[in-house]
Amino acid sequence: MLRILRKYTVTIVVVTVLAAAFLWWNSGRNFDDNAMAGIPEYSNVDQRSILEDESVTSKLEPTFLKYYSNEKAEGVQDTDGVAITIPGDKYSAMSPTGASVESNIGEVSGQSVVLKDENSWVEYKVDIPADGFYQMGMKYYAIEGKRASLLRTVQIDGKFPFMQSKKLEFLRMWQEAGEVWTDSQHNEYNPRQEEVFGWQYADFRDSEGKAYEALRYHLTKGTHTIRITSIREPGAIGELHIFSPVHLPTYEEVAAQYEAKGYKDSSGQVIKIQAEEATLKSSPTLRRVENRDPATEPFNKQGVGLNTFGGGSWRTGGQWGEWNFEVPESGLYEIGMRDGSWFLDGIPVQRQIYIDGQIPFQEMNAVNFEYGGFWQLKKLTDDEDKPYKFYLEKGKHTMRMVVQVGALGETFEKVQSVSQRMSLLSREVILYTGTNPDKNRDWKLEKRIPNLIPRLHLMARDLDDAIKKMYSLGVTKGSSQVSPLGIARDQLLNMAKDPDTIPGRLVQMTDTQTSLGTWINGLSQQSLQLDYIEIKSADVKWPKVNANWFERTWTSMHDFFLSFQKDYRGVGDSSTDEKTLDVWVSYGRDWAAIIKQLADEDFTANTGIKVNINVIPTGDKNKLLLSTTAGLQPDVALGVDGQVPIDYAVRNALVNLNTFSDYKDVADRFRPGALIPYRFNGGDYALPDTQNFNMLFYRKDIMDQLGVTKIPDTWEEVMDLIPLLQQKGMDFYYPHAPLNPDLAINEFSPFLYQNKGDYYKDSGMSSNLDSPEAMNAFKMWTGLFTNYKINKDANFYNRFRTGEMPIGIADYSTYVLLSTAAPELTGWWGMKPMPGIEQADGQINRTTGGLAQTSVMFQKSDKKDEAWAFMKWWSSADVQEQFGTELEALLGVEARWNTANVEAIKRLPWPTEDIDSILDQWNWFKEREIVLGGYYTTRMVANIWNEVVLNGKNQREAIEDGVLGIDKEINKKREEFGLKVDSSLSNEGSGGQ
Repeated sequence: MLRILRKYTVTIVVVTVLAAAFLWWNSGRNFDDNAMAGIPEYSNVDQRSILEDESVTSKLEPTFLKYYSNEKAEGVQDTDGVAITIPGDKYSAMSPTGASVESNIGEVSGQSVVLKDENSWVEYKVDIPADGFYQMGMKYYAIEGKRASLLRTVQIDGKFPFMQSKKLEFLRMWQEAGEVWTDSQHNEYNPRQEEVFGWQYADFRDSEGKAYEALRYHLTKGTHTIRITSIREPGAIGELHIFSPVHLPTYEEVAAQYEAKGYKDSSGQVIKIQAEEATLKSSPTLRRVENRDPATEPFNKQGVGLNTFGGGSWRTGGQWGEWNFEVPESGLYEIGMRDGSWFLDGIPVQRQIYIDGQIPFQEMNAVNFEYGGFWQLKKLTDDEDKPYKFYLEKGKHTMRMVVQVGALGETFEKVQSVSQRMSLLSREVILYTGTNPDKNRDWKLEKRIPNLIPRLHLMARDLDDAIKKMYSLGVTKGSSQVSPLGIARDQLLNMAKDPDTIPGRLVQMTDTQTSLGTWINGLSQQSLQLDYIEIKSADVKWPKVNANWFERTWTSMHDFFLSFQKDYRGVGDSSTDEKTLDVWVSYGRDWAAIIKQLADEDFTANTGIKVNINVIPTGDKNKLLLSTTAGLQPDVALGVDGQVPIDYAVRNALVNLNTFSDYKDVADRFRPGALIPYRFNGGDYALPDTQNFNMLFYRKDIMDQLGVTKIPDTWEEVMDLIPLLQQKGMDFYYPHAPLNPDLAINEFSPFLYQNKGDYYKDSGMSSNLDSPEAMNAFKMWTGLFTNYKINKDANFYNRFRTGEMPIGIADYSTYVLLSTAAPELTGWWGMKPMPGIEQADGQINRTTGGLAQTSVMFQKSDKKDEAWAFMKWWSSADVQEQFGTELEALLGVEARWNTANVEAIKRLPWPTEDIDSILDQWNWFKEREIVLGGYYTTRMVANIWNEVVLNGKNQREAIEDGVLGIDKEINKKREEFGLKVDSSLSNEGSGGQ
């Protein structure tokens, strides 16, 4: 019996192991690598004809890679031996405003052209000696501005030859402003970053690093006009260079030159550069990063040690770090570095290597750092046994490493093109089938849509080529990094095989486009972490790069026991001085660290008032409530939800800020309408930190295709546009959160305020939602869904990307998403103030709100004057600007600070067109009053929408029922807190909280 049990047990174990191995092998392999077998090959002529049908490609300039490929196919070749330099002040024309000639910029004598304002421009005439490809570059000086990189466009004879020429980036230079500082718990903190001003030279390159070399422009023989236009940040032009394309020598050629010159190996030399000690960098986001591997140098055993460079922030094409080093003797050296390349599963990342401002040879134009789960030693070579050798003269040198995305550039372009063409195809299908097609109907789409099957085949072919490219980079078959491509390709092939299934797969196509966009965005982040760079003689051994098992285990145990001794709530040094302010911050720890650093370096330095910063979970108002109940509240809290202050004020837990003599001066920093929610019973109990806002987003390309020449300014124009959209299978988007009353009331507010209504009357004693203005507002709001049948629940971001909803109302988070996570829409979308109602004087009332986070002072603080000094400091334009800049520098544009300070938001690095739209909207900013029992208003507004839109209830009846409930609840809460009540109402509440 035991033998039988053992036999079956062994069998079960073997089967289980084999099944697990099979599942592991097939994980991610839910697509067929031979799917393209039997799919016809289309000739170049056929492909061009098919693509011409996809009109989305004709609305914009081609990408550089497509432009370059087309020009080469027409026989255009690189020129040779041409080098033209045009001094900056030898221009042929410049814009009448915003451009000027200035002398002695950056301690360099002579004159330069300065482009200060956005849309200012300068033109140069150039005589080209021969037809062919040319590259260009510019000597420039970044003038003090909003600390963002310079963006310029370049037109040739009044046209943009390709898309990348509309966005050329010229980076600033940064360095650490001081030493790393350490707090009382032995944690290290990055010093502040400061800009270094000086002349730089840069070739005209793809701003995202997706082309291996500088951009090539086809110029014919003769005179051409080159216009350079500023689209962001001021800067000077010292020289414009136009030259024949540079062809770097191979290492083999360079090695032969070394031998011919008699260069010899150096001996016994080791130069180790700690990567975190970068001399210069292109962005303040490139900072020191902690790594807890015990072999990382230097290792801080007692706390956070900032001992590496780069990591997740060193990821965007063109970003660079530069290091200085000194060579003790002339000779040949080998170069290697301890790197961590574990950010992209299975995919190597690339860097360009410059020595003393030059790429030494071709192989250094794109150095692969292979994927690995641990630290690796990257030797600069293609052959581990024969490292490349670099000749270095005795003395000082520089090494620069630049993010290079060129290996994936063509792949990204193919995938992005497929996503755009899928979006166009979806819209064409919807034109015939509508948004809710009958899946069982024979639509005969192949007869209605030109070249439907070939178009699907070509999209699948492009994705198949992208998969093969990924394999060539060393990505294993079945990797999660190729699965989205394979799944999308097979979907397209299935649609081509059975076109009648396409109408039923429109949602699937939308999801696929989202997946492809996410794939591009993810793989564009070419992160790399560096510990050190070692430059050594050939006779010196390479260092050991990884700690052994014992070292790792011991470090883990040490960190575990150390965790019991640390206070993870506090940030930076904690002071026990009785005059120290306790400030609680309801933002992330990175946010809090910046506030602490600014407070120590500026506020404490100038006032002598010390500040302790503690982090509480974002949005967790219960912590503040419990601290108030227990009498342990802080002096000041930042990041408090906008609806909280009045709840605390009525309980006498907060300080009335207008008791301070200079409150009015501080309040003037914000829009008057932003302060309304924090007023109660004659007092003002909070200052706004941030300000949300709704805007109108629209797809420029689709509006152009529809012949819409004017983007709506009024709701009347919106309602005229909706039928046109719906005739084309599209829709207008207005936000609706059916399960979140707090959001629903924000969706109603624009209609109420634009109709000159209000939520309450009699100083907040009763609801005003049964007024004629409110009635009209409800009619407009619900009418969008009942009369115009716009979608009641949709993911606007996704449908905006696919083109199903090419125009709609959304808030600040959508702006960030479109700016950072929708690369395929770059240049295709715009933002303007939301629609409104035209007044008798011709003005358009666009009033809306945007409740966000606030700062409050607690009543039990015994340091009210010091706390007020801190709140004034924190809300000032200078500090808000500095905080927003530091935050964006650390975390990128995803963390752009939407400060409520009007002056500060103008200084932050927003594009002028966008900030002008935001400020125009802010002119109409008005928030709703927060009253006792006001939570019932939010609930009833949501209920009224549900009753009218979903249940078909009479609007007046629904509103009157809601107002009755609101008034009862307000009365109940006012009575509870001893305030004047409306005696005509029952004291029976409605279940408030």
